[in-house]
Amino acid sequence: MSIEVLTADPEGGENLQRWAALGLPVPPSWRVMRSAVEGVASEALANTLKALPRMFAEERYWVLQQGPMNPDSRRESLLNLDSDAALAAALHSIFAREQAPEHVVIQALPRQKAAGVLFTRHPLRQDLPHVVVEGVADGNPDRQRAIFDESGRLVHASHDNAALHKVIGEARLLALHDSLKSNFDRPQAGEWVFDGDKVWLLQTLPVGSLPEPREAWTRRAGHTLFNQAETPLWYTLAGRWLKTAFWEPLVQRNGWQQLNKIEPYRRQHSHIYTNCAYFRALQDQHAGVVGQVPPAWQGLERVKPSAAPGLFFKQIAVGSIRRAIRQWQMPEVTRDTLWRGFMQLDAIGERLSRIDGELAYLHVPDRLTVTGDPLPLSLLLSGEELALVESLAAGNDQPVRHSVLRPGADPVHAPLIEKPAQANSVRPTGRTAVIHAVPVGNDETLFRLAAQVRTLRFMLGNRFRELLRAMGALVVKQQQLQHPDDIHFLYFDELWQLWMGEGLPASANHQTIAERKLRYLDDSLQGAPDWKMDQIGYGFGGGLQASPLLKGLPLVAGQVQGPIRRLCSAWSLNRIQPGDILVMDQVDPSWTPWLLQAGGIVLAGQDSGNAAASLARQYGIPAIWAASDVMHSVRDEMAGMLNADDGQLDVAEVISESD
Repeated sequence: MSIEVLTADPEGGENLQRWAALGLPVPPSWRVMRSAVEGVASEALANTLKALPRMFAEERYWVLQQGPMNPDSRRESLLNLDSDAALAAALHSIFAREQAPEHVVIQALPRQKAAGVLFTRHPLRQDLPHVVVEGVADGNPDRQRAIFDESGRLVHASHDNAALHKVIGEARLLALHDSLKSNFDRPQAGEWVFDGDKVWLLQTLPVGSLPEPREAWTRRAGHTLFNQAETPLWYTLAGRWLKTAFWEPLVQRNGWQQLNKIEPYRRQHSHIYTNCAYFRALQDQHAGVVGQVPPAWQGLERVKPSAAPGLFFKQIAVGSIRRAIRQWQMPEVTRDTLWRGFMQLDAIGERLSRIDGELAYLHVPDRLTVTGDPLPLSLLLSGEELALVESLAAGNDQPVRHSVLRPGADPVHAPLIEKPAQANSVRPTGRTAVIHAVPVGNDETLFRLAAQVRTLRFMLGNRFRELLRAMGALVVKQQQLQHPDDIHFLYFDELWQLWMGEGLPASANHQTIAERKLRYLDDSLQGAPDWKMDQIGYGFGGGLQASPLLKGLPLVAGQVQGPIRRLCSAWSLNRIQPGDILVMDQVDPSWTPWLLQAGGIVLAGQDSGNAAASLARQYGIPAIWAASDVMHSVRDEMAGMLNADDGQLDVAEVISESD
């Protein structure tokens, strides 16, 4: 037959046949052979073409696939033709060429109300699993963009007038996305048209701009681990403990030969990045690590959350470590005794990290995947932290003056009793708790143990701070460092050389240390990229690039207006003013006394173990979460209007003088 109907056929010679067999919405299509056109008058050919479609009546047009756009392309060049006569003329022209094809494919389509392309994953951001739809709609000739998150929630629409998602309907667009995603193992760009009733797929092809990264590192990893900037010394201590006590034994038990010599951590922009290769290996066993794997590495099938582990022996080990930390005594101030004290704490840190790694990376994230509501604060905070929050909520700030609370485990953070800059911004609020507890079932023991381990991490940091102050003072007295705090900005091998009498190494001269301190504070205030993939940073936390993704999910209802305040680390806490709309990603639970002053809270993730979410729920602070890109979309002092009833944050450049 010279003009052949392309029926659904999984073994068909045309892509359209195979796509139709997959259930994709392919329009009526035909294969037109050269013999059907050569020697046939234009009018007769037009009449033959007119008789082909048995749908759409006269309200149709033709699409002619002219072949690849270039020799190396898999994309077909599509030609839209508005009449049978125009299609007949185009067919004559194609087959009259010197190197004419043996056949072409044509499609019949109804008059379109909208047309465009759907990307099953963000075409520009490897870190976002978002669905991006671009196109034009009747009533608005401008090119539009609509973005949906991985849950199918609209997070951005570039236009209000004749908006794509309204003209077509969100459900239809998401149905096309689901069909493409379920039938292809690579991200797709599907070209579509909408006729007012149905979305039709013209063609789809892999998204060439999204290759699979060779290596990927994430800044968001581990429950309450490394959630802010870390000094060089603490990085080389805590990172080595976790590598030696947790990651290396895990690799050996599972026989992951490819990870034998792969480093789990890297410090960039003063933040700790974890190698996603470890999470890629874990995602078939643990549901909670999926978010630590870039979209291109995520498996199509999600594993079920594993049951809570047996905790009896871990509880015994935690008790033993607690006793060891409490019984540790500050040694005499000599080079030899201080170093032996340092090594004692180092050994305790390695013991603690064995349990900390299992809880923070495996068991707690697994159980959080089935915990919808924020955990009660009592399961996240130490007793002292919770008591301070409750005192401030009751309007009493007296405990602040005597608190040994530090806003980070890193020994560089001073306790409130030493009156650091952050102490002045801890203020009483007079808030009343509206929700005291949410049942968490059988997982409560696990969450309580994780909170105890976190408390031990802080206790160990306290001991290190006491020891390092003495060590720093000693080397300053010997004119080897300029300030006692400089010791925090030495890497461990540099500290070892200094302490073993080899002097301050050239890699850590006084100017270098000063530059490290300045860079550390700058990174702490600005934030860092969420991901590093093939040396490229994605989701830079500097708040310098305007992004439209300012929608989240309602967490605590309410509406509030106020200045925006981004929090990337404890060094930003002293900037908080009562009534600020605080925008955060990862949050250390020790920040909650400061966060209590918030007029509203906006969280980038949807993590039921985030202490800020728990605080908002317990004290009725208007809040939204799952506002995925918000940290990169706002700057300090922008005027914010948080409508937590519908998950929307609106911002303006500056606060008006009348506000």
